[in-house]
Amino acid sequence: MSALRVRRFAVLSLLGTLVWAAPATAQGCGATACRATNVVHATVGTIMRLTLNGSTTVVASSSSAVYAAGRDAVAGPTAIVKSNGRWKLQISAAEPTWDAADAAARTDKPASDLQWSTLPSGQYTSVATTPSDVAEGGATAGTPLPLHYRAQFDQTSDAPGTYTLVVKLTLVGA
Repeated sequence: MSALRVRRFAVLSLLGTLVWAAPATAQGCGATACRATNVVHATVGTIMRLTLNGSTTVVASSSSAVYAAGRDAVAGPTAIVKSNGRWKLQISAAEPTWDAADAAARTDKPASDLQWSTLPSGQYTSVATTPSDVAEGGATAGTPLPLHYRAQFDQTSDAPGTYTLVVKLTLVGA
């Protein structure tokens, strides 16, 4: 190492010592202790969870009594909402019509032939492809929302067969 480099290193080391000494004074150093403050920022995002209890496959029967009444009410799954903030649970149909699972079933049965409610004897609302609000609330460790479905049957249009409809439950921040 050259003499010039050694001299530069020694001068820079001395300056470094002097520069480090200044902040220690500004930190509130006394004879036996130094104190400094530090601000910590934490950002907590919205955390939501949606689970379903019970069967996610609901079977509506088309017995002669149900068919004559034009509808069959069945218990659906119970949605459990967990959130650290405001939330809204929405329901919708994945498609505008039921799927005809076999050749005999009606191919244009509207999704609105399935209705939903949070009470078995409550007011039922038709399912649509546009989301409808089921419920909303604030922070919760677990809010149960039982769903009840009512399938409507039309004697003149609904041919014997198997029909399926995908129902979407969506949890969104409110």
